[in-house]
Amino acid sequence: MSAIDSIDVNHPRTIFAIALLASITPSAVLVGPLVVGALVEQLGFTPQQGGNMIFAELSGAALATFPAFWWLGNVNWRKVLYLALGLIVAGNLVSSLATDPWLLGAFRFATGIGVGTVMLVTLTTTGLTANQERVFGFWQTGQIIFAAIALFSMPLIIPVIGIRGFYFVLAGVMVLLALAVRNFPSGGAETPAFRWSSLESRVRRLAPLGLVGLIFFYLAVGGVWNFVERMGDAAGFDARFIGFTLAAVSVVGVTGALTATWLSTRLGRIVPFAAGIAIIAVSFVLLYGLSSQTLYILSAFLFKYGWWFISPYLLANMTTLDPSGRTIIATNFVIAFGQALGPFVVGFFLVQAAAGEVIDYSPALTTGLIAFVICCVLFTPLVRSNDRLLPRTDVPAESSAAS
Repeated sequence: MSAIDSIDVNHPRTIFAIALLASITPSAVLVGPLVVGALVEQLGFTPQQGGNMIFAELSGAALATFPAFWWLGNVNWRKVLYLALGLIVAGNLVSSLATDPWLLGAFRFATGIGVGTVMLVTLTTTGLTANQERVFGFWQTGQIIFAAIALFSMPLIIPVIGIRGFYFVLAGVMVLLALAVRNFPSGGAETPAFRWSSLESRVRRLAPLGLVGLIFFYLAVGGVWNFVERMGDAAGFDARFIGFTLAAVSVVGVTGALTATWLSTRLGRIVPFAAGIAIIAVSFVLLYGLSSQTLYILSAFLFKYGWWFISPYLLANMTTLDPSGRTIIATNFVIAFGQALGPFVVGFFLVQAAAGEVIDYSPALTTGLIAFVICCVLFTPLVRSNDRLLPRTDVPAESSAAS
């Protein structure tokens, strides 16, 4: 129950509203590959410029973290949501008119601030619920459903309405999302002050490693995922085949999350962490010198399976490290920042690798693999420390936490 008003955060209406906004608002991440492809094909952007639009939006989402330190405890959350959704609507409307990469990038950055603000409200509201793991499960399921629908339909509608029409439709969808705002509380319990000195020594020692490790993980997946469509195009695959493949693997990728829920902590946390990294790394290797549609499907499936499988373990390790939740805003920032860095960093390598009309995407894959190695070096001490504290006999209690 909210400490300020009578909204019951555990009511199905509020949980549905959380899942709805959290699933649809971060569309740049969920349909990024096809957005980049449409910008290249229809507006004449280079792959680097297309990737920079994702970078701009996610950068705005990351920077939205800092104002939250103030407004979370001082401003009505419903007003914040209305303002954020209004900014997203405006950002998408003006984006539908822009053709210059710099101007569109500025609009996407502003839109990202709204997106990040909405995600922070949904995240903090989830923290007030009695069963956070269950709500995060609905959150994740909603993202899978939305991603599948969007990735399946975009190859059909983008040739008709164009990328400008896509932004216009997205603005309309955000207007409809405003109907769910009334189901959110106007605020929560007093937000704990974030003081570094007040954290336990274990948290102060491992949190920086874990947060930087998350940046490199999301740099890797963001840098490759947002160019997966372009890799298929460079291999000569049909646009509809690529779109349908990405939609299908998004649906099948839910088995990764289900596997994490079933496996829970039966094998500890270090084994699932290493397995998730290895699965995604294999998917990267399969994309080198891509020439087979079968390999494209397999690599895309392994990518999504590994991503959905390891994500609960990454977040669970961070929350286990600091159960008070005082580092959750920092975690939200580094995830968005890492995903933003991915297409931006990889874009530089793609320009250097350009040869004629065909771009070699091997540097993107190599960058991702190197980032995974750095992630493992930084994140492993945190996972090992959490593993030592894990009550291995209490499997049922941990089962939901991994979901």
